[in-house]
Amino acid sequence: MTTLFLICFLVGVGVSAVSLLASFLHLHHGLHFHGHHFGHHGGGFGRGLLRNGSEWFGSLFNLAAVTMFLAWFGGVGLLLEETTRLAVAFVVGIATGAGFAGGAFIIRLMRALRRQERPLEPIQLVGTVGKLTIPIREGGTGEIVYTVDGTRRCSGARSEDAARPIPRGTEVVITRYDKGIAYVCEFDRMIAQ
Repeated sequence: MTTLFLICFLVGVGVSAVSLLASFLHLHHGLHFHGHHFGHHGGGFGRGLLRNGSEWFGSLFNLAAVTMFLAWFGGVGLLLEETTRLAVAFVVGIATGAGFAGGAFIIRLMRALRRQERPLEPIQLVGTVGKLTIPIREGGTGEIVYTVDGTRRCSGARSEDAARPIPRGTEVVITRYDKGIAYVCEFDRMIAQ
């Protein structure tokens, strides 16, 4: 039994470490078995093995829960077998309970993290006021610096009226944003209209 516990422990810890490292490095990986996905594609720490099953059943069999079960089952089993004189059946029972507890912990942690996720809201730039850091010459492109949600940003900028140059340092308003270019109008001119 020592060998089984050692293998389970090493596989559980090893796969968890590789998966965690891949998450930090933003690598995409996964294994495919007969149309079912085992692994993850960035984002979470493991996804459901049975994607066609219910969410509850799928959450019991995901990479994180399985590896946590193996690590705890193997680690506790190895520790008990080496330090106590309990019968093998008791050691396996206690190790199995520890494995299920570890798996349940990671499932609850993943659910708690998933509940806190919020979709990224699109940024509305039309009407944002900024300053030109590079002037816009007639028919050309300059650069605007503006602040959105407390973050300073910059973007290429063109005059809404292509025939009209706008000097550096002019306060402008974004009237539309298309393909990474902010189309702007002078703030004073817009107020006058």
